[in-house]
Amino acid sequence: MIKVAASVALVVGLVAAPSAMAADNSRPMGWLAQTIRGAVVFHSCTERLKDKFGIGPLTAIDITHMDSNSEDLSGAMDVKFEVVTLEKKTQRRSRFVGVCHVGREGETRIDARLVSQNGGGVARRVPADRISG
Repeated sequence: MIKVAASVALVVGLVAAPSAMAADNSRPMGWLAQTIRGAVVFHSCTERLKDKFGIGPLTAIDITHMDSNSEDLSGAMDVKFEVVTLEKKTQRRSRFVGVCHVGREGETRIDARLVSQNGGGVARRVPADRISG
């Protein structure tokens, strides 16, 4: 049931997105468009985080803080976040902070750092420039 609802939300979002993100649109997006876009942005940013840090399948993901800047009329936005992930296989809990950049055409880029981790035995190997200290 959840997959069906997510699929319907994605289709509605893709249909509504071009008109909502048009450069000459002087009206802000409505609550439905913002809600759908928020779900798509969340999924996209989560996938980018998993790719960047090589995170396996997750048992849970907790967003402790999420704040988007005032969206400009072109549709681009930056979303600051703090996330705690719990991996299925290792039960490793990791906390990340960063910014997810969403472009006008929906392209997503993420700048994130590993802040802390515990559990799961072997520590995650992350280059020094990606760890805040």
